[in-house]
This record gives sequence, C-alpha cells and structure tokens, in this order.
Amino acid sequence: MSALAPTNLLQSILAHLPQCVFWKDRDSVFQGCNQSWATLIGLADPQMIQGKTEYDLPWSKEDAAAYEARDREAMLSGIPQCHRLTSRLKNDGEQLWFDAQKIPLYDANGQNVGIVCILTMITEAQRAQELNQSAELLQIVLDSIPQALFWKDINSNYLGCNRNWAKAAGLRALGDVVGKSDYDFCWTPEEAKLYQEQDQAVMETDTPVLHLIEQRLQADGKPAWIDVNKIPIHDSEANVIGLLGTIEDITERKAAELALQQSEAQLRQQTQQLEHTLQTLQRTQMQLVQTEKMSSLGQMVAGIAHEINNPVNFIYGNLNHATSYTQDLLHLIELYQRHYPQPVAAIQGEIAAIDLEFLLEDLPKLLTSMKVGAERIQKIVLALRNFSRMDEADVKAVNIHDGIDSTLMILQSRLKARSDHPGIQIIRQYGALPDVECYVGQLNQVFMNILANAIDALETADEERSAADLRENPSTITICTERSTTGDSIIIRIIDNGIGMSEAVRTRLFDPFFTTKPVGRGTGLGLSISYQIIVDRHNGRLTCESEPGKGCEFRIEIPLLQHSAAVG
Repeated sequence: MSALAPTNLLQSILAHLPQCVFWKDRDSVFQGCNQSWATLIGLADPQMIQGKTEYDLPWSKEDAAAYEARDREAMLSGIPQCHRLTSRLKNDGEQLWFDAQKIPLYDANGQNVGIVCILTMITEAQRAQELNQSAELLQIVLDSIPQALFWKDINSNYLGCNRNWAKAAGLRALGDVVGKSDYDFCWTPEEAKLYQEQDQAVMETDTPVLHLIEQRLQADGKPAWIDVNKIPIHDSEANVIGLLGTIEDITERKAAELALQQSEAQLRQQTQQLEHTLQTLQRTQMQLVQTEKMSSLGQMVAGIAHEINNPVNFIYGNLNHATSYTQDLLHLIELYQRHYPQPVAAIQGEIAAIDLEFLLEDLPKLLTSMKVGAERIQKIVLALRNFSRMDEADVKAVNIHDGIDSTLMILQSRLKARSDHPGIQIIRQYGALPDVECYVGQLNQVFMNILANAIDALETADEERSAADLRENPSTITICTERSTTGDSIIIRIIDNGIGMSEAVRTRLFDPFFTTKPVGRGTGLGLSISYQIIVDRHNGRLTCESEPGKGCEFRIEIPLLQHSAAVG
C-alpha cells in the first residue's frame, strides 16, 4: 500500500464529511476524493478521480491552470493556504463558491508528497454578500451621478432615490423615500398632481419624456429650474413595472442663459442704435453734399440762364424788326424790277452775281429759322430756370407737368437719335391735375434721377439689340399722371420698356450707396435721395415694380397739400 492510500477508517470519515475533500500527488494528479467532491464534478464513484488532473474536470483550461498553480504554491512553500475564497463549476455549469484550504502532505521522511484540499461550500452566503456589495456599489454609483435620481412603482410610489434627490427633497436617509408619493414632499398639491399625471402618461404609453423643463420649489424653500427625464422600467417580459426619473438642476444655466439673452438684447439694441446712427449720418452726409451740390448747380444754372436770356431776348426782339425791314427792302426791290425791268449792265451783272432770285426766296426762310432757334433757346432757358429752383425752401403750389417737361427738355440731348444710338420715344399721358404743393426744385430732382436711370437702362439694353429690332420695337419712356381715387393726392408713373431688374436688386434699390453701374458712373445716392424727398419731405410714397425682361415702373404719390409735411 502506498503512502497516499487511505485506510478504511479514513475512508469512512471522508465519506460522511459534508465538505469536499480531495488529494493529489506532487504533479497535481488526483489520487483520491470523498463522495461530496465526486458528486460535485459528476463522478459516480470517488475512485474514478484517480489519475485525473484539473484539466479533465468541468472547468476552463485557464481555471485549471490557476488551481494547479495554487497547488504548487502550497507545496513549494510548505505553508497551508487557509480560508481562501474560490469558485468551482458544477458539472451542470452552476458556479459555486467555497472556502478553500490547501495543506501540503509529507511522508515519514518529511518529504512533500502532495497536497490535500478541503472545500467548504459558502454559495448562499456568498450570494447574499455579493448582492449586498452590488447594492452598495450601485448606491455608490447612483450617489456619484451629479443628477438627482429616483424610481417609482406602477402606482407612482417611490421605491428609491440617490442622495442628490434625497437632499433636494429634504430627506435625512435614503430609505425614507420608500413608499412615499409626491404628495408627501415639499411641493404643492397642484405640482404633485402634475408629476403623477406625467408618470402615468409615461407608463401607460410606454414612452419616455425627455428634457422637460420645470421650475420646482426645493426643500430649502428656494425655487430651482430643473431638466426632467422620465423613462419606463420593464420586467423580463417587457411589461412596464415603474419608471426611472432623472433631474438635473439647471438654475445656474438658466441664469446664464437669461444673462446671455439680456446681453444679446442689449447688444442688438446697441447695434440697432449704431446702425440707425450710421444711417442717419450717411443720410445727413448725402443731403449736405447733394444739397450743396444742387444749390451750387442751381445758382450756376440760374446765372447762366439769366446771362443767356438777356442776349436771346435782344436777338429775338430785333429779329422781329429785321423781318419787318427785310420785307420792306424786298418790296422795294420788287417795285424796282416792275418799273425798271431793263436796268443798266452794271446792275444786271450784280443781280446775277448775288443770285438775287434765290436771295429773295431764301432770306425770309433764314429769318424765320433764326426766329425759331431763338424761341427754342428761350424754352431751354425757361426750363433751366424752372429746374434750377433747388434752393427754394418754401412749399409752393405748382403745375407738376411743368417740372416734368422742364426735366425732359434738359434731357433732350440724351433722348434724341444720334449716329451711334437710336432715339428714345417719350409718351406723355397727362391727366387733369390741380396745382400741387411741393418743394419744386427737390421734386424736379426726383424726376431727373428716375428719368436719367431709365435712359441709362434703355441705352444699355439697346446696345445688345439689332437695328431692325430697334425700328420695330423702339425704346420708350411713358409718363402717366392722374389724381388718386381718394382725390387728396396725385400719382405719377414713369415706365420704361427696358431690361428690368431682379428681385434682389429691386429690394435694395433705395439703399444708400447701392448701385449696379460701373465704378465712376454711379454713386448709389440718386434713388436713395429721391426716396427721402418723396417719403420724408413730401409725406408721399415711392415704389418700384420690375421683373427681368419686363421693364420697370416707378410710382410716385404725393399729397396735394403739404400742411404738416412742410417741416424741416
């Protein structure tokens, strides 16, 4: 019998021990075990363990290697391993926990010949300890979360919470929340009712409610802004059995948002004030520059018109006398020819030299042409004088048509046909209008700006058109005037059949310094100033309707009377 063979007495004791007992040789090969160990690993007879190793038993190779490593540790050190917690798998896969003791075995000579191991099952106790540790760990985790957490049953009664929620609710211990409802805490009955209605909606529809922003009274009496999430809890069969709630205190964030909103509002207000101030400065600058420019231009034009008018009147007046004198001389020549049909040779030679017959026919035409030219100059001078009344500060009742016609007279050189450009037709559709109270010079400036822009647009469009197209569809500017349906204002429409403009351009048409013309050809001030003159100075309206390819229509409406309008 070998040193490791058990005796009959030992075998009887081992068979009745509730602990699992087995022993191995120095190579960790099993030499024997009791019935408890054999049953655990699925062997019918304890003797069947002989010759097996940990690798032959129902656990992983990694676990087998770990068990044998502990065997060698105990045998090499000669120190028993007592009360070491270990786990083993039963043959059915269930994991069991044991209090393990490994004790080295020696022969009569004191040589280590193996090891005996005694396993005391502690599975239920270990499970309870694990559950307790898991619960403690879970509570530590929940308490570490910065949000307040709570969970309720299907009836909205509290089952638990973390410390942040307990603190907000005024609880001293976490367990104090269990079994309570929202009516048991520091919020009002109306709030408690609302919270439970929210709970029931979440659980009945099985739909989470996320980021619900509320203001709630805390246990310390201070109101707080909170961000609430409520999420259904399900059992293993997917039935709703309660809900989990998270609450984040966002009071500081709300205060920061409010401060930011106030700052943004103040910034927007300041920006608007700055923009308004800038626009006012721009308008004032434009008005000063344009007023000074037009005032100087008006004075210059008025001076030129006056200087031209005097000699023209002198010429025109003397032309009447010259015509009369010429008629007398022509009549005298006729009498000579009638009574002295055969003049001397010298007179006959002079008559032939000067072509008397042509002279008698052409001289009256020449005088008539000079008279027409003088009348034309008088009309131009009158138009210049009418248009140049830029510096008149008083409101006057005038015939609007005179102002339009004066402007057209000044623009005549751009309207008539030239060798390099066809003419632009002016179509007047004037209605019967009474005199209108207005700032004459300023209104003429509006007509000039709009008509000049129309001419620019038509000239640009005509450059792309053929001569045949221009003959069949000539460029036109139509000017319509009428009294409004209410009778207290007049309407002037200036319409061209040019290329029109896009909506993006039309919406910015009256903005200061906006222009679509090349650098050097437009300042972007004309229509902006025109808008101010009509709207601000005359209490009227100035609008523009246009589409690409469909021309452009400016509509001016001003009151007949400027009682309250005649202010600064």
